[in-house]
Amino acid sequence: MENKKKGELNGKELESLILSINSKIKDYLQQLKQKSSEEILNGSITEAQKIINRILPIEKGYEKLDECHRSFLSLLEGGKTSVEFSDKTENDLTQLDLSDMDFTPNEQYRVPILKALIYLGGTAKPVDIVGFIEKEMAKKFKAGDHEKGTNGFEKLWIEMINVEKDNMINEGLISYDNKEEQWEIVQNGIDYLAQHAG
Repeated sequence: MENKKKGELNGKELESLILSINSKIKDYLQQLKQKSSEEILNGSITEAQKIINRILPIEKGYEKLDECHRSFLSLLEGGKTSVEFSDKTENDLTQLDLSDMDFTPNEQYRVPILKALIYLGGTAKPVDIVGFIEKEMAKKFKAGDHEKGTNGFEKLWIEMINVEKDNMINEGLISYDNKEEQWEIVQNGIDYLAQHAG
């Protein structure tokens, strides 16, 4: 009985320690992301990339630690780990007649997507990426970009971003985290942006 109490105490101490470490790592990552954002605003993509290169391995380690933490809690509670989600959206642009429409093709969103990810600290949820691109391209949108898309997309330009995201994942420029439902820039994407950012 005493052993059980000791085990429970150790579990609580371990839980407290994990939460403390998580909090410190999160704060540090937030500081780096803020610095990266400032470099983007100052027009220095190269400096922002250097910071992102520091962020990515730490963030990967943090995600593994967080996953272990969730598994640990699940074991303590005798439950199961969380279900993974997929954002695989089939696009059905064939439903639209794009032949006479003046719109921005999906490949032109590649650099803005990468810029958004750098600005947002290397990883971001789709809603934040879309918000960044909307500001970035506000004066560049064409008439057709604001037409309704397919598959529930309110605007064609948002659907085009989604189409390009799938292409970029296939080409190894970004990755998608099913669990966190967010996109992440990888080294190939950083290199691509350095070559094509104008």
